[in-house]
Amino acid sequence: MKQDRCKLWNPWAAAGWSLLFSPAFGAWLHAANWRALGRPDKAVVARRWSWLVIATILLSGVAAALFELYARHLPWLAGAALTVAWCGFPAREHCRYVWMTTGGDYRRRRWAPALLGGIAGWLLLALLSLGAATLLVGLGGVYL
Repeated sequence: MKQDRCKLWNPWAAAGWSLLFSPAFGAWLHAANWRALGRPDKAVVARRWSWLVIATILLSGVAAALFELYARHLPWLAGAALTVAWCGFPAREHCRYVWMTTGGDYRRRRWAPALLGGIAGWLLLALLSLGAATLLVGLGGVYL
C-alpha cells in the first residue's frame, strides 16, 4: 500500500475527540494510524500513552474516593494535565507527520465504529473507577 493513500483516521479530529473521550481515545487511534504509516515504533509509544491515561484516570478516581477532602479535584486535574501534555506533544507530532507524508491525501476511515468504541470505553472506565472506589471505601477506606 502506498504511504500517501493509506487508510487513516483524521489525526486532528482524533485529537479533538480526545477532549470528550480522553487522550486514551486519540492515542489509540493515532497508534492505528502510525501502524498504517509503517511506524510500529511510534505506535507502541502511542499505545503507552493510552494505558498511562487509563491508569491515571482509574488511580485518581480511587484516590479521590479515599481522600475526598484532599483529592476530590484530582481526577479533573490529572485528566486536564494529561490532555494538555498529549495534545501538545505526541498528538501534534502525529498530525504534522501525517500532513508531511501524505499532504492530506489519504483515505479516511469511518468514524462511527471508533466513536461507538470511545463511548463504550468511556462508560467502562467510569464504571471501573466507580466500582474500584466503592470497593475500597467499603473495605475500610477512610475519608480524610
